[in-house]
Amino acid sequence: MRQIASLVRRPVRRVSLNGETSVSDFIGHWTVNDQRQTVFVRGILPRAMLEGHILQLDEVDAMQPEIGFILQQVLEPQGHLLLTDTGEDIAPHADFRLVATANTLGFGSDSGLYSSGTHVLNFSWLDRWDVVVHIDYLPAKEEISLLKARHASLGKQMLTCLVKAAGDLRKAHAEEQLTTTVTTRRLLALCARLARGNDFQRALHTTLLNKVPPEDRKVIAEAFDHHVGPLANSK
Repeated sequence: MRQIASLVRRPVRRVSLNGETSVSDFIGHWTVNDQRQTVFVRGILPRAMLEGHILQLDEVDAMQPEIGFILQQVLEPQGHLLLTDTGEDIAPHADFRLVATANTLGFGSDSGLYSSGTHVLNFSWLDRWDVVVHIDYLPAKEEISLLKARHASLGKQMLTCLVKAAGDLRKAHAEEQLTTTVTTRRLLALCARLARGNDFQRALHTTLLNKVPPEDRKVIAEAFDHHVGPLANSK
């Protein structure tokens, strides 16, 4: 999102709705200023609306339900925000945009990977979003390029083998043969260890195998052994 905002030269504000973000953080609260006056301080949402920012809401499937209901009035056509504390009715700036991210579709975690801390979202809230985009893993060539940009010292052959192994394991997860998967973040962690001179097996264990259920470890280890093979022994 930050890259898109940079391309269109628009300011973006990012907030994690991880359950700790309160209604007062989001909407605003009363406080006493330096002059000992009681004033209302606008929160994250009204400031973004008035200033015309792109507001990126991360982890919306973990947000407090009260925040979701507040957002509903903003998500309506010609939506606005009524601050009940002050009576102020805020109409959004023409450039204001809302973007939300989540690891689930709001119906719970089918895979079980994201069950902890996430909630089933209100259907009427989900229905107010006009556009939903699924972001999958990068195509293999682009993922190799990403790894190479961070860890060129490993060589293209090694990086290609790592991405192939990850691709096979992601497919196995999609087919419910694995309970977990290999993310790009985990590949980057593995590459970082290898770039520091760690033995391949040690790096694989500390960044991947030690994080997965016992029943998945053998399958993941075999996939990397199959694709990386002799290259692992040369690192």
